[in-house]
Amino acid sequence: MELALADAEATARAGATLAAALEGGDAVALIGDLGAGKTTFVAGLVAALGGGAAASPTFSLVNEYRHGRLRVWHVDLYRLERDAELAELGLDDLIGDARGVVLVEWADKFDVMPRDHLRIELVHEGDTRRLVATGTGPRGTRLARVLGSSG
Repeated sequence: MELALADAEATARAGATLAAALEGGDAVALIGDLGAGKTTFVAGLVAALGGGAAASPTFSLVNEYRHGRLRVWHVDLYRLERDAELAELGLDDLIGDARGVVLVEWADKFDVMPRDHLRIELVHEGDTRRLVATGTGPRGTRLARVLGSSG
């Protein structure tokens, strides 16, 4: 599923659209170059869930938002260089936790996502922004359809 995004506000709205369909235990991989809109997408999603303002977890690696319908664990793997560093994040404990959802920026750097997840690739080329959503199992496919029906 591919969705054209006019600007950063459209990226945040796409995140808000996805938020309405998320259930505890869902996992979302966020892929894209620096400045593609990954954190903007997360900010729209977290705000729609009632979790307040989201910020990039680049330096803290994991931000947790508890105020809202679901907990959100926002993980950023950009600064990690080795698989051994993943254990320190506790990501295995978060993925699949029914109390919330896991959003992983730079998820393509390591093999960390569960078999069933939503993969979102954000592409920003000049004035063109696109979101490409792919489900890797039943839950991920359901979530990709939600985004597809919003465009």
